[in-house]
Amino acid sequence: MNLKTLKIFIEGYGCTLNTADTNIINNSIKKFKNFIIVNNLDDADIVVINTCVVRLETEHKMISRINYIKSLNKYIVIAGCMPKALKKKAEKINPDILIMPKEAHLIGDIIYNYFKNNIGNENNADNKIEDSMKCGELPHNQASSSGNYNDIDNKLTQLKPNNLIMPLPISEGCTGKCTYCIVKIARGRLASYNPDKIINKAKEFVDNGVKQMLITSQDTACYGFDKNTTLPTLLNEICQIKGDFNIRIGMMHAKNVPMIIDELIDRYKDDKITKFFHLPIQSGDDDVLRAMKREYTVDEYMDIAMEFKRKIKDLNFNTDVIVGFPTETEDNFNNTIELLKKLKPDAIHGAKYTQRKGTEADRLKQVDTKIRKERMKILDKLRKEFSLENHEKYVGKIMPCLIVGKNEGITHNCKTVKFENCEDVKIGEFRKIKIKEALTFGLYGEIIN
Repeated sequence: MNLKTLKIFIEGYGCTLNTADTNIINNSIKKFKNFIIVNNLDDADIVVINTCVVRLETEHKMISRINYIKSLNKYIVIAGCMPKALKKKAEKINPDILIMPKEAHLIGDIIYNYFKNNIGNENNADNKIEDSMKCGELPHNQASSSGNYNDIDNKLTQLKPNNLIMPLPISEGCTGKCTYCIVKIARGRLASYNPDKIINKAKEFVDNGVKQMLITSQDTACYGFDKNTTLPTLLNEICQIKGDFNIRIGMMHAKNVPMIIDELIDRYKDDKITKFFHLPIQSGDDDVLRAMKREYTVDEYMDIAMEFKRKIKDLNFNTDVIVGFPTETEDNFNNTIELLKKLKPDAIHGAKYTQRKGTEADRLKQVDTKIRKERMKILDKLRKEFSLENHEKYVGKIMPCLIVGKNEGITHNCKTVKFENCEDVKIGEFRKIKIKEALTFGLYGEIIN
């Protein structure tokens, strides 16, 4: 078959897990000699957009971007969370192909089969391209015979190291029931990757110069609950890999941490584990947490947070907060603020609640937009205060640091640090740095020779 060589432009959005999927998409397409991946949108015949729709603003951004690409008369392939979570909206946009999150590793096959069937040979390719674009077909299942969609371990085979810092997915989906979350609809129930496959991929990363692995999932704490294993067991195996690297563990759901907390804290004491702990609270009020179906109480959350703070030195404690959830009263919000004043997290990732179609919270009476904005301002002021206050305690300390750019590094607890010019520093090295100044969202120091 003389399939025309087609140029493909890929762009990805969203979380660390989606970043990994964009890498997988790229490598799945690279397998085909008929496809050339280009770095310029204008040069492309086909555009693959790996979407994120976690918030309403993000959804609007995705739709706007896709419509712009369509205006350029390009083929459109929509991948990521939108096709699964908002399938009707995605279909209404009328792309050429929709790719679900668990199919990222098959995108090359799907695109190839679509164009094989719709273009044919080079002699009549141009006319068929034009006709096909007018039809706006959605041949979503054309390539399903080329691979097993249910075996997510196959996704890892297409994840290739291409950077100093690399995401390493350990599972798809989660065990949560959160009433506001559209990602649950997109990613589904928990499906953990085989631990041997993860460990082999981690070895491949280290062998190819990766210095920091970002262990990622919707909820890393529930890893292995479906496979009779646990996150601490997996981390122990990865830490045994020989080489100069470290591991940052991604977000954990507080309802699942108690089941593994003792072993998890032991793992955090390993030098290869960065002292970074991301535990979203979402609300500091039990009534709101129940309405969110978070499945833990404020006291249970505090027990976890304080246990880690007591036992892990230099802990970089991160949390997430949603303001203006439909049931949140002024008193409920004030309870959240008081909780945060007790915790003083290093970083608070705050977000105004936005309605997500298909979720339970979408059907509740909404808090006025103006009130949400006012509460967000209060939260934003607080997060800046805590960030600077936490950074001030590092002034004068000497901290291990991974050099990631010119005069820039990441400390052993994942703090961004800028440093004075030093000629003998190389990107990818682990060096020690003395902190001289605290900034609101980072540190400043000098390399210790």
